[in-house]
Amino acid sequence: MASTSIQRASSSSSSTPLWRYDVFLSFHGEDTRKSFTDHLHTALKQKGIFVFRDDEKLKRGKYVSDELLKAIQESMYGIAVISTNYASSRWCLIELAKMVKCMTDTGLIILPIFYHVDPSHVRNQTGSFAEAFARHEKDSKVDIEMMQKWKSALTEVGNISGWHLFDSHESKVVEEIISRIIFRGMVNFSNVSKGFVGIESRAEEIMSKLCIGLDDLVALLLILEKKLELIMI
Repeated sequence: MASTSIQRASSSSSSTPLWRYDVFLSFHGEDTRKSFTDHLHTALKQKGIFVFRDDEKLKRGKYVSDELLKAIQESMYGIAVISTNYASSRWCLIELAKMVKCMTDTGLIILPIFYHVDPSHVRNQTGSFAEAFARHEKDSKVDIEMMQKWKSALTEVGNISGWHLFDSHESKVVEEIISRIIFRGMVNFSNVSKGFVGIESRAEEIMSKLCIGLDDLVALLLILEKKLELIMI
């Protein structure tokens, strides 16, 4: 994906936010950490897409809340894997509310994955989501204003066109998500590269000789860029 490199290249002449991560992954650990989310995370990394996942990126000695919220604000995409127990986690709901806020504040794009849950239950907070909020109401650490923000976030995300993963092949859904991210990155890359005469024809020539597709070329370029940054540090 070209999003990170593009923002670095254009940040000096644009008010567009400088993203640190391509993707922030929000998920309920017990539901999907060792299954779908793990497969998705691995596939994203293999394509050179820079992902923030809490169990890998959080540093010891820092408050979890500050680190998570900062990472969301510095991400281009927010992938919410909304599973049966997602709303039972206060942290998942805090992450989701922050992502919805960043849609306006930073232009973050939310990609929802309804993992074995009905999107209407997410929108309307019914089923397991109603049960989760009934438990939150008894929690002294949760106030009415906070609950309303969480419900609004679920309603907002429940209305976004995403992936309803019930009987679908998980590998196919992963491929579609990656293609969506890479395609968006290439649209941005095309806008940035307009001032470079002949760059598109040269890219096509390189792809033809290497027998690779556009998404693989983008991933390769991003990996090379990151390696060069490490050398220069």
